[in-house]
Amino acid sequence: MVRRNNVRGQRTYDTLVLEGGSLRCAFTAGVLDAFSAVGYTRFRRMIAVSAGAMALTSFLSGQRKHFIDVATDVAEDGQFIRLMSALSDEGVMNLAHLFDHVRRNRPLDLEAAAFNARRKHIRFVTTDFETGQPLYLNPVAGNWLRILWASATLPMVTRGKIKVDGQWMFDGGISDALPLQAAIDGGGKNILVVRTRPSGLHYRQSWMDVFATYWYKENPAIVELYEKGHHRYNAVVDRLQTEGEGRLTWKEIAPLHPLRSDGFRVQKEDLISDYHHGLDRGLDWLAGLTK
Repeated sequence: MVRRNNVRGQRTYDTLVLEGGSLRCAFTAGVLDAFSAVGYTRFRRMIAVSAGAMALTSFLSGQRKHFIDVATDVAEDGQFIRLMSALSDEGVMNLAHLFDHVRRNRPLDLEAAAFNARRKHIRFVTTDFETGQPLYLNPVAGNWLRILWASATLPMVTRGKIKVDGQWMFDGGISDALPLQAAIDGGGKNILVVRTRPSGLHYRQSWMDVFATYWYKENPAIVELYEKGHHRYNAVVDRLQTEGEGRLTWKEIAPLHPLRSDGFRVQKEDLISDYHHGLDRGLDWLAGLTK
């Protein structure tokens, strides 16, 4: 297969941003597997949120299909998503079960991921549990899995919070779901953003967001995230539509329609459909680079 890394006339995208979205990131995994298939790994900076960090880890480790294989495994076993466990310690989505399944059955090659990340600026987004501020953590071999766990730990949906290096934190999607500005602040000039919602689609405050404002009423910083987070998210959605400011440019790879793997009742066929949609969108984007 022809590798595209050295094709003349291509725009050089120096930064990759991956939106989260739990199992919606089956789409992201498809995009990244398309990139892997043709050796498109030129990004110098990579910022990933929530499950996007898990997809990025598979990309960096060179384990194509790892994310979708794990996702379909746990979607079928009945232990990862359990609506009746909403008020348990592990929540609706049992991350302990997920990571145990990965460790036992489909281990990540973290040494390869760390090796391939050594000359890149890699950041996983989490949220400080006390201040509500986004944290942009640099994963290394010794703490990679712990940071992955923290990046996907969503209050009321999973365990709630995780301690990393003595600091309590949780899912970065609550504080910076689309870290475009963080990519710019990190030096990004030409930025590619992989979405898990259709381009331009606004997000409304959910019933869970409203409930969280009562659940965390003792912490005003966290309450504000749930009260105003959808407004911040939608502002970035609108900003992405401009495709750039001054000498800065950005593009999106987004699903053409809402993904089937959204929500808590996800079947294997939903994940595979979204993964193949991501493959198609990724290959179409790569083909457009030389036009």
